[in-house]
Amino acid sequence: MPEPRPLINDYTFLRHFWHPVATLDEFERANASGIGPMGVTLLNERVVLARLNGKFVAMKDQCVHRYAKLSMGRVNENELQCPYHGWKFNADGQCTRMPACPTQKISARARLEKYECELKYDLIWVRLDSSWGVTEIPYFSAAEKPNMKVVVQEPYWWNASAPRRWENFTDFSHFAFVHPGTLFDPNNAEPPIVPMDRVNGQFRFIYDTPAGMDVPDEAPIGKFTYHCSMPFAINLAVMKYVGNTEHILFNVSCPVNEKQTKNFLLFARDKSLNDPDYPHIAFNDLVFAEDKPVIESQWPEEIYEDELSVVTDKVSMQYRKWLKELEKGHAEGKDAFRKALLGSVIESDRVYPDMMEAAE
Repeated sequence: MPEPRPLINDYTFLRHFWHPVATLDEFERANASGIGPMGVTLLNERVVLARLNGKFVAMKDQCVHRYAKLSMGRVNENELQCPYHGWKFNADGQCTRMPACPTQKISARARLEKYECELKYDLIWVRLDSSWGVTEIPYFSAAEKPNMKVVVQEPYWWNASAPRRWENFTDFSHFAFVHPGTLFDPNNAEPPIVPMDRVNGQFRFIYDTPAGMDVPDEAPIGKFTYHCSMPFAINLAVMKYVGNTEHILFNVSCPVNEKQTKNFLLFARDKSLNDPDYPHIAFNDLVFAEDKPVIESQWPEEIYEDELSVVTDKVSMQYRKWLKELEKGHAEGKDAFRKALLGSVIESDRVYPDMMEAAE
């Protein structure tokens, strides 16, 4: 038999996407100053975060002098100071001071590698490679709705690849077996095959879950409307059967490396409900606790091409297909990557006024 092959062989294309690396609250708690520094890891790259002159910056977490971790240093007069010899770097990554030899001309090589960094949805996002500029921070529908109360939960870590986590969150078939009585009725084990559209770098699809299931009121069960920004973000808007109110879940995974993810969940509901956050947080944690051991049991942690799929795996099969297209497009260059990401594929009869097309 041929040797099994991983679905993705070259993860370089992921460097062109925006990934969340920390919550704002997490960052502010990381250092008593509230402005950093904080060390994170993204795609095997060690990154230092800091807030300099009121703006977030992300740079390689390694001093150019003797390779000490800058995240162990401090922010001093709006510059990042190395803990080892006190070298200081400004918001552009340029060294401005070498205390041991203050009169020596600073080498042009004394500059840190800098990455794009933005604060959005109270998450800190980093893009390691901005040279092509064809990606955007993923879509979170509650951000456009002032009537919605948004809660940012504590990040959660899984020993699983980011594609595995994405597939788990969008897998209709697992609800009845992993979440019986929590999210789903175990008697509803056969999900529909839904049309899936590619629009603006997102998968968009709808799933009307079965009505009348015996699950807790906190369970976000109803009409599921998905906007999944590639490669690892899922915006799930649920029109709940209970109360006919909208409940939005935004889950996005940070690929720490090929086998570990740091995951972020934001949820939102109408402010008029005026209900406490804790029952919803506890319910989300319960669902994740049911999922985690199963997903971490998948081995290898990465997805392999020889896994056997069936028709009800349509969502994950289409997702894997798109990941492969992005990998291939990246290998061919910017235009091919942009076309692979932004080209539209429409299976449903829905109309999208916001649809844009990749340049031919």
